[in-house]
Amino acid sequence: MQSLRSSAFLLASVVWAVFPSAGQADGQNYYLDLDTGGHRAVIRDVDVSADGAVIVSASDDKTVRVWDWQAGISTAVLRGQIGPGSEGLVNAVALSVDGTHVAVAGYFGANLASDQAFGDVRIFDLRSGAVVNVLKGHQYVAEALAYDPVRDELSVSGQGGQVLRWRAPFSDTPEALATLDTEALRVSELGYAGTRLIAATYDYGLRIWDTGTGEAITPPDAEALWDFPLIALAVSPDGARFALADDQGRVTLRDAATGTVLADLPPRPFRVDAMTLAGDVLTLSCGYRCAGAHGTEVWDVATGQMLGEYTAQETGVHASALLPDGVVLTAGGRRNSLHLWRADTRSAVRVMGGIGAPVASVGLSVAADRIGWGLDDPCPDQAICPAAMGELTQEMTLPTGERSFDKPSVRGTARLGRAVTALPDLTPNLESEPGSGFEGSRLVVGTVPIVKGDQDGYYHSAYSFVPGQERLIDGGGNGILLDYGLDGVVAGEFTGHTGDILALAVAPRAGRVLSGSADQTLKLWNLETHELIVTMFFAGDDWIIWTPQGYFHSSPEGDRLVGWQINQGQDREGRYVRARQLRQHLHSPEIVRRAILTGSASGAAKELRGSDSELDELLTRRPPEFDIRMVDDPPAPDGYAMIEVTGAALEEVESWGYAVLVNDRSVRPVRAGGSDGRLLYQIPVEEGENRITVSGRNEFGYVTERSAIALSKKRPVEEKKGKLFVAVVGVNKYPKLPEGCAGKPCDLAYPVADALEFLNVLRDRSAPLYTGMETLVMVNPEVLEDDAPRQAALSLFMDPLDVLEPDARTVSSELVDFLAKPGPDDTTVIFVAGHGMNLEEQYFLLPTDAQMRGDKWRTSSLVDWSVIQEEIGYAQGRRILVLDTCHAANAFNAKLEKEAADARVIVFSATAANNTAGERTDLGHGIFTYAMLEGLKGAADPKGEGVRLLGLADYVYHEVVRLSQSKQEPFYHISQTSNFLLAKGTK
Repeated sequence: MQSLRSSAFLLASVVWAVFPSAGQADGQNYYLDLDTGGHRAVIRDVDVSADGAVIVSASDDKTVRVWDWQAGISTAVLRGQIGPGSEGLVNAVALSVDGTHVAVAGYFGANLASDQAFGDVRIFDLRSGAVVNVLKGHQYVAEALAYDPVRDELSVSGQGGQVLRWRAPFSDTPEALATLDTEALRVSELGYAGTRLIAATYDYGLRIWDTGTGEAITPPDAEALWDFPLIALAVSPDGARFALADDQGRVTLRDAATGTVLADLPPRPFRVDAMTLAGDVLTLSCGYRCAGAHGTEVWDVATGQMLGEYTAQETGVHASALLPDGVVLTAGGRRNSLHLWRADTRSAVRVMGGIGAPVASVGLSVAADRIGWGLDDPCPDQAICPAAMGELTQEMTLPTGERSFDKPSVRGTARLGRAVTALPDLTPNLESEPGSGFEGSRLVVGTVPIVKGDQDGYYHSAYSFVPGQERLIDGGGNGILLDYGLDGVVAGEFTGHTGDILALAVAPRAGRVLSGSADQTLKLWNLETHELIVTMFFAGDDWIIWTPQGYFHSSPEGDRLVGWQINQGQDREGRYVRARQLRQHLHSPEIVRRAILTGSASGAAKELRGSDSELDELLTRRPPEFDIRMVDDPPAPDGYAMIEVTGAALEEVESWGYAVLVNDRSVRPVRAGGSDGRLLYQIPVEEGENRITVSGRNEFGYVTERSAIALSKKRPVEEKKGKLFVAVVGVNKYPKLPEGCAGKPCDLAYPVADALEFLNVLRDRSAPLYTGMETLVMVNPEVLEDDAPRQAALSLFMDPLDVLEPDARTVSSELVDFLAKPGPDDTTVIFVAGHGMNLEEQYFLLPTDAQMRGDKWRTSSLVDWSVIQEEIGYAQGRRILVLDTCHAANAFNAKLEKEAADARVIVFSATAANNTAGERTDLGHGIFTYAMLEGLKGAADPKGEGVRLLGLADYVYHEVVRLSQSKQEPFYHISQTSNFLLAKGTK
């Protein structure tokens, strides 16, 4: 499906997009934004610094991105004031000659306002991201910028046809020059060509001025150009010639001094939206009417011959630029990516963009408990195809009353419903309304025509009947999704998407609607109330599901993808706060789960938090603001790296509380001097690459993280390094819960045996790798008393009388104290076996004195896992957590993976979501613990060279699945760590 939205600028009456964003009230000061590392909407303009080192791009997603094309990534995002509808759309950019500043223009006023200017030009400092100046005077929406480095002159134009100019625009004292009048209503492109300034217009042809005198120069064929909108302009680097293209595919090469036609190219069968001109090489990029076949053509204007075509980029390119050495930059396609390629060979040099893609297909089960989606365009050669069902390649099981979240997976065989585009006695006809300018703008349902216009999405890009009901759910451009009766009357609106609706599925019995959009998200809606329940984004291993109130459930790194832009005024840059920075408040799988179950995100937030406005309060505060970088001066001692923390006073850093991670180890930094605003710390590092992450948390619970990479050479060290700390908890007996587990006693058979044998194996196989071993043992003493062999084994390295009862107070306090002991070179292993469970948003361990009052749990008798998790996060050194606690349905800790990943804790858990941990009498242990024990003893080390982390994880996974006959699947999380040795080998 080609982008239809990009053709909207052909209609003189259209003022870009004019639709309020979902759920955003008037006067709201913050807006949710998905940051995938690239643009999520049409790229309108690009510019390149003179040395080719800096690239900037402007997009309908209301951002300007700065790119490092050598690294292939976006290094910064520039944000100005944004608002509902069109406010904040960025149409044009122009870099300063040194590449340190950029001028940005677009729709910079409140949507459809009549009492303010729209065409202010914001000057951003690329080094800080700050707006350092605003050039005012252009009243209407600005659509074109041009900068002449020789004259140090900037021009802006767009709607209204006026051309405003400034000398020294990037300095502290820009000088306004005389305004030029194109006598047109809209200017599409501006360009400097030697001593000429050129303007291409939509409605009054070509305009040229002498930059020295301001005198207008009339091209010989000026009148002939009035009849067709001029779309694209490209000026040669020497300023001697320029190319011009209109909306009918006519392209001419012209003399810059006079505008005289030097050559005509054969008419192109597509609309040329972007061009570059270098010497005799002209590139023409297809922006519309591409038919899935036309990319960017390369022409020799001297001979009039086409040299070839760059086809690696999907069609729909709307901006291009030249880099040094014959490299062309084209921006666009379905994924809104930037392609760098060589004009002479048409070979790709680099492709840059985000990790997301438009969601082209969706499916929904009858009970709305499973979703599916696909990204491939079902009709690349058509403008729209609402009746075409693309392939579903991924799926995810949603929570139910008996089941928690599963992770996204490859599409299986479960039946999923698709859009119902026809009924047995009713097949709609998709047509084009005369004069609309869009294909598919009219849908005739029976005898009722539903015509789309600029207020309801322009065209019918996706629709579905609601079986059993007289309703039609219909999506169009700019995220418009409406609920129609079959009489054509709108019954309601689903507000939330910002890109074209590409796919729909309805589950009427469950009362749900699922939509997929060009904005790269899926959204689940309440069919009856039209309330947005959750928004979902999936890209490889990264995913996040969030409610309109900001609560989310995500993969370990998924919370980096979503945040909120906070406006600070039209003349200032916007702030951006990521969900990750607010995770202490907003990471709540349970609120997301209840929103999906009940169909009301607002109701779920109120039920569990007492309010649905927590986000409003959070975003009025500021997170910690600081940066870090590696420094060589002063030099760091051997075994250390030196980092500099900037942007924060010492008292701020110390009052926040901060943590430093080196790969998977939590370390304690050493102050090494500096002053307020520039603090130096020595960080202990290991051989090889060290990712140093500094996390600062303020009094509001806001977290800011900054990372840097340090490389360290091997240094002489002792063979044994650090101490091994091991704490084990095993609970067999629950005397106060005679009917606490589904009406039955909660007692278990093997947790004590699991804990003690795990400790014994670590003593034999792991402790020899360290300088020493310190233990904490909390198991039921009466069980130990009945197990003479284990008592004897335990007495070899500790007094059995030191074993502690695993009651709530003891487990909580002793673990907290124990976790304060390790240093940065030490390794801590925590093993817990027993019952665990979820209560609302919290996860609890059941100690031996756990009890209920009626049918309610006494939380004071439980161990709050969040306290233990926080202490594990703060503990020094390497941390390993082993949990065999999911012995009942819905006992999986959904927050565990995310919080462990944030703290770089290695986790082995008996189960993944939606299965329970089993025990086998023939093994004498829980299945998971048995597999761990066998693996550490050597089964995970077939060569006898020692058991390493990844080998143990792989062995335990397959062994648990085998021993449980696929009824139990363990979970493990390993992040940013080496494949270190866990247990000695047999050789």
